[in-house]
Amino acid sequence: MKNKSFYIICVIVMFAAIIIVSSEKKKNIFVPSIYFPVNNGVTLIYKSSFGESSSKCFQEGDFTISLSKGDDFQYKQTLMIKDDGVYSIETYQYFKIFLFFTKEATVTYNKPLLRFPLPLLPSTEWEWEGKEYSNDESNKVKVSGKAFFKEFVITKAGKFEAIKIETIVESASGAKNIVTEWYSEDLGLIKAKIIIDGGGIMGLLRDVLGYRTIEFELNEIRRE
Repeated sequence: MKNKSFYIICVIVMFAAIIIVSSEKKKNIFVPSIYFPVNNGVTLIYKSSFGESSSKCFQEGDFTISLSKGDDFQYKQTLMIKDDGVYSIETYQYFKIFLFFTKEATVTYNKPLLRFPLPLLPSTEWEWEGKEYSNDESNKVKVSGKAFFKEFVITKAGKFEAIKIETIVESASGAKNIVTEWYSEDLGLIKAKIIIDGGGIMGLLRDVLGYRTIEFELNEIRRE
């Protein structure tokens, strides 16, 4: 009887330990929908290198659309969220560089570009290689990324706990951008920093306007 009681206690302890471990893992798993909340009636207003800009996410069929825009630019990502990762299907960029000079580009890929894998855990690293197509031109592209532990970020809109993601995007054309982003649960992007090393439409911003670094920081949360 004592042996049976001891066995039952061991099973209970083991089961409890499994629940605790599972619970700890869940705390560190970042679900994509909470970082790309759609149709939540929220528009995020940023103070950026281009002045005031706004951003919101919405659903369009099977895709999640992330749309950011200001007086002189528009940036639209068409995303596909799957069980194994968040993928970019198409990116549209528009910049008004001078009063009468604009530059725009729509970029597609030979296969969905991996923005980040799922589940997303601290210290997760990933790579993606493929081809991008824009204006009847194609280039080989390499993307490497890493996720970091959550940290507190202070913005004019408040203090937020956010996951930090760093992505390096390199193209055979010579374009290289280092993108650091902070995402807060149920809200989305609260801060971003893009370092432009050259090439492409972003390289044009650096060479013509002197933008070596582009920054976005959450300034206001507007609810409909």
